[in-house]
Formats: sequence, C-alpha cells, structure tokens
Amino acid sequence: MANSGETYRVKSATVTEGLVVMAIAVVVVADLVRRAYITGEQPLLYAGLAVLVYCAVLTLVALIRVVRKPHELVITRTAISSRGRTLEALQVEEIMINGLSRKLIGIKPKGSRIVPAVWAFRFVEDAGEAFRDLEHWAKVNKVTMTEKKFFKWI
Repeated sequence: MANSGETYRVKSATVTEGLVVMAIAVVVVADLVRRAYITGEQPLLYAGLAVLVYCAVLTLVALIRVVRKPHELVITRTAISSRGRTLEALQVEEIMINGLSRKLIGIKPKGSRIVPAVWAFRFVEDAGEAFRDLEHWAKVNKVTMTEKKFFKWI
C-alpha cells in the first residue's frame, strides 16, 4: 500500500433481493389502499397512502443506487475515504464482510448502530487485491474484521 493511498472502484451495496422485496411491498400496499378507497375506510386509506409513499421512495432510492456508476474508495495508511467522506482508523469500530464470492463490505463507525450507506460497498475491479489491501489496512490499524451479515441504511 502506497503512502499516498490506493484507489479502488466500488459500487453501492444495495442488494437486488431487497429491491425486489420493496417492490412487492409497494404492490401489496397499493392493493390495500385501493381496497380502503373502495370500502370508504378513511383512516386506513390515509395510513395506507403514507406507507405507500414511504415504500415507493425507498424503492426508488434503492433502484438509483443499483444503477449508479461505481465511485472511488481511497485507502491510505491511517484512513479510508469515499464520496468525500473520510474515516480515520480510530473512528472505525469494525469492518464486516458478508458473502463468499461477491463480498459485501460494511465499515461501521464507532458510535453507529448500523453501517451508513456510504460505507457499505463491494469492490468492482481487482477485488482480490483490493480485499487483501483492506485486510492489511485493518491489521496494521488494529481494526476488527469479521465475517457476518450486517444491517445498512437503504
């Protein structure tokens, strides 16, 4: 790893299965809203509309993340940067790896309960080298790396 940092192309970690589940939720809630409208149940109609809008917005955000172009992740001696945000090694609670072949990586900052969207990604090119570099960075900076599923925001 160079002193100035290594740059790797990464893609947001939106899981296609989650996108499918959200699309199904939109369809189910839309049907609920339709039925509430037909029967004239106003409270159920308004609650259903609120849930429908919420699910539709989340589905749209997830879809945008799936089709968005890869961005750069920079690994320097003591920090990691992505999308204009930087995490120093001392700010990282743990690095979580989910999956076998297409590894999903989540970097959980200290004090955070979930992995922020900017820190959930998968390597696009040179995944083996990039992953080894991240492992080396974690070892040098005494950051825990674990293999487990993690929750990420959208």
